[in-house]
Amino acid sequence: MKSLRLWILLLALVSFSAGAAAGTLVAASAFRPAPPAGPFVEYERELVRTFGLSPQRTALLHVLIAGYQKDIERIQSAHTAQTLSAMEPELAKTGRWYREQIRDKVLPPDRRAGFDSSDFVSTWNPPR
Repeated sequence: MKSLRLWILLLALVSFSAGAAAGTLVAASAFRPAPPAGPFVEYERELVRTFGLSPQRTALLHVLIAGYQKDIERIQSAHTAQTLSAMEPELAKTGRWYREQIRDKVLPPDRRAGFDSSDFVSTWNPPR
């Protein structure tokens, strides 16, 4: 491989390949869908962060919050013809049930008092 043209061709081919690979990676990351956001996702993320939940407890929390979100959607669709005040008792009851499940089934016993006294109980309201 003493030919200068062969070395130039090889360098050009390697440079082109590296650029194509980098372009593909950049394009893939640019078109990746954004992670879901909203009050349920934020609430779950904050609970996991605040209480340092294990992966198993995080998975259980995720299932409970997904169920809560579906129940709220079911309640809202069942009451579309009714006013918001007619939904409030059922939404409040459902919210209390899910908070109890999170407290009693997800959080470790030594972290429950912190949950009871935190803003997670009093300020989290589902979307309407």
